[in-house]
Amino acid sequence: MLFLLAPAFLAIAAGVIAFAIRCLKVALPGAADPEPGWRRTVLALTYAGAAITTAAYGFGVLVLISTLAKGEDGGADSAPVPADHPCRVRLHDTTVVDYDVHFLTLRTECVTDTGDRRTVEDVPQEVRVTAAASALCTAPLATTALATRRPARTA
Repeated sequence: MLFLLAPAFLAIAAGVIAFAIRCLKVALPGAADPEPGWRRTVLALTYAGAAITTAAYGFGVLVLISTLAKGEDGGADSAPVPADHPCRVRLHDTTVVDYDVHFLTLRTECVTDTGDRRTVEDVPQEVRVTAAASALCTAPLATTALATRRPARTA
């Protein structure tokens, strides 16, 4: 699982850079295809929000991939969950027998030997809130930008 960190990081970085470049192309004066004033602002904010969402959510995904890599790491004291795994470190509980990683909500659930499920915050709350808030703010902007786009020119 550790081998996924580098490709995931590169994909996230490429997405953030692509959205940031599109934001700058729309926001800076002298754009090749000028948009009306208010639509230009909406497009710039949409691309900026997409860059922030991608960066925050991507960071959370990288943390969860790291959690998975720790969970699959072999060696002494690795069964059922390694000693340095967030479930054992944060809960100070040696009865943790399994864990579930949720990429959509960016969280890890630990399962104890009694079947209880407890959530650990291996992805910081600030990262989850930033990803969710920026996605919620970007969605209506993107909808507005798509609904008001100019029709394609025919030759």
